Amino acid sequence: MIKNILIFLFSCLIITSCKQHEEQKSNKEEVLTQSTFTLDTLTQSEKDFYYHIFDSTFNKLHKKRRFNGVVLGGKNKQIVYKKAFGYRNIRRRIKLQDDDPFQLASVSKQFTAAAIMLLAQDSLLSYSDSVNKFFPDLPYPGITIKMLLDHRSGLPNYIYLMDKKIKDKQSPIYNKLCIEYLTEFAPGKYGSPDKRFRYSNSNYMLLAGIVEKVSGQSFETFLDDRIFTPLHMDSTFTFTDKKVHQENVPIGHTGRGRQYEDFFLNGVLGDKSVYSNVEDMFKWHVALLQDSLLKQETLEEAYTFQSPLRKGNYNYGYGWRLFKTSDKDIVVYHGGWWRGFSTMFVHFPKTEAFLIILSNRVNHSFVNLDAVYDALEIPEFKRRK
Repeated sequence: MIKNILIFLFSCLIITSCKQHEEQKSNKEEVLTQSTFTLDTLTQSEKDFYYHIFDSTFNKLHKKRRFNGVVLGGKNKQIVYKKAFGYRNIRRRIKLQDDDPFQLASVSKQFTAAAIMLLAQDSLLSYSDSVNKFFPDLPYPGITIKMLLDHRSGLPNYIYLMDKKIKDKQSPIYNKLCIEYLTEFAPGKYGSPDKRFRYSNSNYMLLAGIVEKVSGQSFETFLDDRIFTPLHMDSTFTFTDKKVHQENVPIGHTGRGRQYEDFFLNGVLGDKSVYSNVEDMFKWHVALLQDSLLKQETLEEAYTFQSPLRKGNYNYGYGWRLFKTSDKDIVVYHGGWWRGFSTMFVHFPKTEAFLIILSNRVNHSFVNLDAVYDALEIPEFKRRK
């Protein structure tokens, strides 16, 4: 099917393709950037086909829906498209660069899950460990690490508690205070432990605290030592790093282009507040295809539906949302939103296909990417839930 499409597409485009190619070369921001990880497994015709699909899709979203961000995608461990659209700072008209680091929002959760999995591989904790083993005073008994990972703990969302209790909304607070407030005020649960899936940021905020207690390091140091540095993710850091306020870090915007200012919950880690760029996230994609960091059996468990009684092909594993195709293949993905940032990470191990979208304007401008998913041969993964 793909080859037939290729023949048809390029027979239609042959007259104009040379001219368009030269125009793209003349504009540095429009040219495809290849990664050092690139493997020569795609033909030039295939690369051109994928580039055309990506470029036509995201140019249309940029023009018609004001998409503002950086996109990177490809398959077979090979980047076929990388491009920036719009501005770091819309008001000042400072253009985005394709290596700018963005707030990942909930896409950060996969790194928190990976930190826990690394400690489990080191036999320093077990998924069945009680959360009260690490936080004895926390007034929510019966919860295990596994229930935090798969959002089946029933814990309330700390964000609403802290927003109600903290008056100063500019000065950052950190995980320790959030855990203290959950312990002191004990807001009502979302449900009993392990009864159902209910997404709560408290789960991953607490997991970050467990990483600190078990490792004896700060959460950000553990991520850097065990994940970011070994994978050469040199542009990846957390909110606690001074890099957050560098010129190349985009500002989050509303759909109408209003800037978000620093917010007191930005300093809370585990559920969000990792910053990265598309190239580093590609390195992460490659690492998930190998045994260089996490063992294959570890990832297989992380990619298993952890709420099997929940109907449908969509589910949650450990730090990732999951989609099961009709061929029983698993698409691993996660989206994120936080204070003007909207993000998406899609990882399809079967064909090594990937799509990474980092946006600093929240306006639902990339919800329909059917043409891109079809081109990457990620079956049925359309109009994601």
